[in-house]
Amino acid sequence: MSEKIKLSQENNFELSREAAKITFNKVSSWEEFNAATIEESDKKFNEKTKEIWKEFAVSGVLQFDKKEGKQVLKPFTDLDGKSALGILKEAGIDTNNLTYVKPGDYLKGAINLDTGDKFGVVYEEPSYTAYFDHHGKESKEVTSTAEIVYETMIGLRMLNKTEAMDRLVDFVTKIDNRQFPPEEFLKSAKTILGLQRDLDFDKLLVYFKDYQSPTKELSPEEFEKYGLKDSAEKQQKIVNEAIEVMDRMEKENKVINTQYGKILVNENNELKVGASAAYVKFDGIINFTPGKSFAVTLKEKDFNEDELRSKLGDKFQGKIIRDKMWLYNDSEPLKLNLQEIIGCLKEEKANPQI
Repeated sequence: MSEKIKLSQENNFELSREAAKITFNKVSSWEEFNAATIEESDKKFNEKTKEIWKEFAVSGVLQFDKKEGKQVLKPFTDLDGKSALGILKEAGIDTNNLTYVKPGDYLKGAINLDTGDKFGVVYEEPSYTAYFDHHGKESKEVTSTAEIVYETMIGLRMLNKTEAMDRLVDFVTKIDNRQFPPEEFLKSAKTILGLQRDLDFDKLLVYFKDYQSPTKELSPEEFEKYGLKDSAEKQQKIVNEAIEVMDRMEKENKVINTQYGKILVNENNELKVGASAAYVKFDGIINFTPGKSFAVTLKEKDFNEDELRSKLGDKFQGKIIRDKMWLYNDSEPLKLNLQEIIGCLKEEKANPQI
C-alpha cells in the first residue's frame, strides 16, 4: 500500500468517525444498527443517516446592492458549497431543507457546509450542530469542503470513489484555493474553468465523465451539449470589460505599491469580477465597501497578521483566512477606513541614519 493511499484512508476514517456522531447521537439506541453482517449494519446506518440528516446550512454570497447601498446576502452559494451539496445528494441525502448564511456564520442545530470557521468535520453534541468546512484559522492544508464531504461519504460507505468524481473534487479544490494560473481568466469564455458558474453539479459531473482537463477549449458542439453558448458570449463581454476597467483604474492611480506587491483598490465593486481579473495584472486586490466590509486578497504572498495587528492596535478588525485573505464582514460597523487599510499594507520605511 502506498503512503498516499494509506494517508487518504486514515483521513477518511477520521472524518467519517466524527460525521457518524451526527447519526449516532440522534438515535434512541445503538441496537438499531445490530445486524448479522457488516453489510447489513452499514445498510441500516446509511438508511438512518438519510433519515436524520435533514437540516443544512451553506455559505451564501455577499454582493453589493446599489439600491440598498450595502452588501446583502444572496441565496446562492459558490462552487465549493454547490459541489458539497451535490456530493451529499449523490450519497442519497436530501438537502432541500437548506438555509443560506453569511460566510463564516452558522446555523445552530444544522449541518453547516463551507461555513463556521472550522476545519474538517466537527460535531458539537450539546447543540447537535455539525460542520463540514476548511476555513479554520489553524488550517494550512489545501483542501475544500467538497473534498471533505467526498472523503467522508466514502469513509461512511455511502458513496463509491470514481475517477469522474475525483476529477470534479480536484477541480473544485483548485478553484477554491486559486491554484489555476490567473491568465486562464483571459480565455475563460472558452473553458469549463471559466464557465463553471453556469453549470449545475450534475452537468459538471457529466463533463468530468467525458473529459479530464477543465482548461481544454470547448468546441462549438460542446458549447451546445452543455448549454453554454450564451454563457460563453456573456463571459467574453465580462473579460473585455474587466480589462478595460483595470486599465482605466490603473490610470486613475487606483493601484498601490505595498510590501505584498501591486494591489488594486476596488471600492464599491468598481471591478465587478474582483480577484479573478485582478490577478492577471496585479498581486492582490482590496474590495472595500465604506463603513460595511472589506476583503484584501493576495495572489502569492502571505499576510503577516502580527504586523497588521501591531500597526492597527485596537482598531484591527476582521480575520486572516489561510494567510491569503484578510476579511471583515461582521454585523458591527466597520471602524477602519480605506486609507488605514492601505497604510498598514505598505512597507515601513527604515529610519534615516543620523
